[in-house]
Amino acid sequence: MMRAAALLCLTLMSVLILSWGLPQLYDMALLKSLDKTHAFFSPVLKKFIYTEQVHGEDEKAAQKSDGHHADIVYKDEDGGYHDRLEFEAALPFIYFRNMEARGLLPVRLEGRILQREDIERSRRVLELPARQLDGKGPAREYLPLLEADPGQVALVYPDDRFRLTATGMQFLNADSNTPDQGLSRRFTDALLAAGFRFPARHVGGNFTTFKPYEGGVFLVDGTGALFHLLRYHDQPRVTAVPLPSGVTPRHVLVSESRERRWLGLMLDDEKTVWLMKERGAGLPPALLPLSIPHYEPDSMDCKLIFDPLYLTAVVSDATHLHAAVYRLPQALTDTPLLPLRTFSHHMSRAQRVWQHHLADTIFPFRLTFTHEDRESFSPEITLSPRWASLALPFCLVLALLHGLRLARRHELTGSRWLEVGMVLGGGIFSLIPLLLLDERS
Repeated sequence: MMRAAALLCLTLMSVLILSWGLPQLYDMALLKSLDKTHAFFSPVLKKFIYTEQVHGEDEKAAQKSDGHHADIVYKDEDGGYHDRLEFEAALPFIYFRNMEARGLLPVRLEGRILQREDIERSRRVLELPARQLDGKGPAREYLPLLEADPGQVALVYPDDRFRLTATGMQFLNADSNTPDQGLSRRFTDALLAAGFRFPARHVGGNFTTFKPYEGGVFLVDGTGALFHLLRYHDQPRVTAVPLPSGVTPRHVLVSESRERRWLGLMLDDEKTVWLMKERGAGLPPALLPLSIPHYEPDSMDCKLIFDPLYLTAVVSDATHLHAAVYRLPQALTDTPLLPLRTFSHHMSRAQRVWQHHLADTIFPFRLTFTHEDRESFSPEITLSPRWASLALPFCLVLALLHGLRLARRHELTGSRWLEVGMVLGGGIFSLIPLLLLDERS
């Protein structure tokens, strides 16, 4: 009895290890990992154009590249193929340095003559990956609140860190690990005076010194109101950010840039993305809502690409990509900005090849710890996508063969039936340790 219990425990432990390790080794040996598709709106072609890596080789891509990089395709939304130079020429705001090297700048588009300086001044990318949303990764309890006027060109980290408690804002000296009561009281009183209600739901900021200036942090209070907090000469500057009725912020992304036009973006509880436009010192940012089709924040990454003429929004999960292009208005309103054109694409990385089908057959489930849509390290068991049609029949065959093997040795009694059941449930993950632990093998 003790032997059977020990064998069961050891086998189950081996099953867990193998269900993580074997699929990992298989993927590294037989499956090529493909990056996500990169899609853009071409101001030259007036349509979407994209590049992606494919499994195997694409015959038309090979013809376009003279046999080189036949696994990388450049296509437009109509299915037309392009070579690398054509692709770059269709995206002068992305590849402007190459365009300049080839003597193709300035570009003339829509009645405007655009030099390199015009392109650099307007280019901007804001990215909000799904894994960075609150609850998708380990929380940072203590954060730096940088001084907006450090008295020098470069920003510096302060000697303290802050956190938001249920009743206030607490600063902790990073060297002595002791609370700074004066600073904590000063900032807490300023927030309360501005109407902030503790506890806070969210803190959004760009907590790095590698940026042109300090834009402060945005705080969502317990009622869903939004506030902007800036540290200026160790004094708090708190501004309430007006929100349209019914809008509750969920996440704020801050990304300062030299052109000081767009401070970042805000995601609300209704899955709407709001651009935050700077309006000058002491004024809260203006908000512009975007209507992004098919956007699901919890499973999709969001990328906003600004250029001198358009704004392109690209949202994608592991298999699908959706893109929309907008023309930014001169005056901001609360009405969601509708796209001029949209594009949807089933990415090549979602294509199932024979290596996927084989893995779906021999691995009835997988144990994973990391996930594409979140930063947290958590174990998760997922069944084979084709468990009923492929994995289960394969497990039945393995269990039958193992049972016949035991029957031929006249050992198919008692706990040995449990082994057959374990092979039926765990497939190759159970069979390997059972064979290795068999005393007669």
